[in-house]
Amino acid sequence: MSITEKIIDFQNKAEKEFENKKNIATLFKYLLAMVTFFSSTIFAAFTLPFRYLFKQLSTKKNHSQIYIGNNKNIDSLLKKEELVLIDFWAEWCGPCIMMNSTIKEFSENSKHIKVIKINADMNMKTLKRFNVRGLPHFLLIKNEKEVKRFAGSMTLNDLNSFCFED
Repeated sequence: MSITEKIIDFQNKAEKEFENKKNIATLFKYLLAMVTFFSSTIFAAFTLPFRYLFKQLSTKKNHSQIYIGNNKNIDSLLKKEELVLIDFWAEWCGPCIMMNSTIKEFSENSKHIKVIKINADMNMKTLKRFNVRGLPHFLLIKNEKEVKRFAGSMTLNDLNSFCFED
């Protein structure tokens, strides 16, 4: 498990523990999880120009299995594939950036599920259409119909469970 997955796992467990049992220990873990969440978002916001510049200067070819969705092509992408995972994300969203490597690994290993990433800031019409209110946000779509959704970060194991368990 990578360091980002460990952080995501810690945040998710701290939130669940606090929901189930409220005491000093779970409150402390929950507050620490919130601090890491806000820190990741601040880090993502401050590094945005550098990440953008790196993407522009990078000469590596992108051989990813991930589709880039937008307001114009989302319907054709959904019609094209039977099973689709939509990842709504934003450049300023720390948890979204932390999930990039997880999403990439998932798309490379899950041949029968196609992944579509939709930049929330550039595609507000699509966000409203799918009633997305928080980021990151995931929708599992089968034959153009929503099967389930999840708001928040996930580890690779969480993502596999989300997509492959009923």
